[in-house]
Amino acid sequence: MKKHRFLTTAWAIAGVLATVVLCSSTSRADDSQGARNFYDVLEDVVGDFEFDLKNGEVTGLQNLSIRNIAVSETVPPSFKSHLEFLITERILHNSRSKVLQCLQCRAKRTTVNGDQVVITSPDTNPIELARIAKSVGIDHFLDIAFSYQSSGMVLSMHIADPETGSIIWSRSYNSETSRTGAQRRGADFSQTDKARRSDEYVAPIQFRAGLFYLFEPIYAGTSGCLAGSFKGVERYDNRKKEVGFEVLLLRNASSFASSSTSGAAVPDLYTGINLTAIFTHAWNLIGDEENFNKVRGSLNAGVGGTYSPGFLGGLLKVGYEWRLGKHFSIEATLGYRPSGNFAPSTGAAVSISGPRFGVGVGYAF
Repeated sequence: MKKHRFLTTAWAIAGVLATVVLCSSTSRADDSQGARNFYDVLEDVVGDFEFDLKNGEVTGLQNLSIRNIAVSETVPPSFKSHLEFLITERILHNSRSKVLQCLQCRAKRTTVNGDQVVITSPDTNPIELARIAKSVGIDHFLDIAFSYQSSGMVLSMHIADPETGSIIWSRSYNSETSRTGAQRRGADFSQTDKARRSDEYVAPIQFRAGLFYLFEPIYAGTSGCLAGSFKGVERYDNRKKEVGFEVLLLRNASSFASSSTSGAAVPDLYTGINLTAIFTHAWNLIGDEENFNKVRGSLNAGVGGTYSPGFLGGLLKVGYEWRLGKHFSIEATLGYRPSGNFAPSTGAAVSISGPRFGVGVGYAF
């Protein structure tokens, strides 16, 4: 028993030392290219597995035992003990499962058959393996495969039933498309995950509210207005384009201080009830992926109109938006109102046309 513990400890220490050597050599070779540390990339991949554990996406964890660990030729075999420790630690910390050690499952038996020496193990005998698992109290086996190349690393795992051999759960984690790596870059994993991008298209709908200060044309010159905006868009082409509708409620800024219009020859178009509706399309300048750590640009164009008692007129607009973080934005807008007749309840009808422009801030839900 003491000998077995000594050998187990020795293998664990050898695995850690081999990993440190591999990590150091990788860092020295790649530091000039700005590559990340081996352990940092490994943490991203194992972190994806931990994320699935926390969200209950890993099934078959009851009375689990790690059966086999395979590594690529570029990784020392002694690294297996370190990888087994990482996986076991994440399972124990993020679930209520027990991880059982099955020494009998890894034991080898040597027999002499005539002039031949035959080495067998439970891995080659499913019936014997199932018998051992049942006697030890193991419900499921976890097999792990780890591959490390210059382009990244891949961690593949599957959980199997020892009696039937059927796969209960299987998943591969790639450092190039990892969820934690995307979060580190400030990107959204749902946009970078190739598996999700290849699935059936699901329209991502986004809603935004905004507050603008606009200079709107009136019968003589322009009128400063405060505008409340609400926009709903569908994002497509992997978030590079948007299409939807925007509605605005306009109010003459001076009317907040005084509601009297007795000094005006013609009542102001924007002091009463009004509604502006715009069909809009936007082109998001985000590159291959949207990075929330950077300021992103978005160019939009729209066509619509404004209704107010006594007035119904068209509107053309373009705008440019600076998006900050994940929710906030600043937009500059420029538009034109074609000629339209405004017939107030008192006074003669007048024609209203001209440019409109302004700035505003927005919040995305």
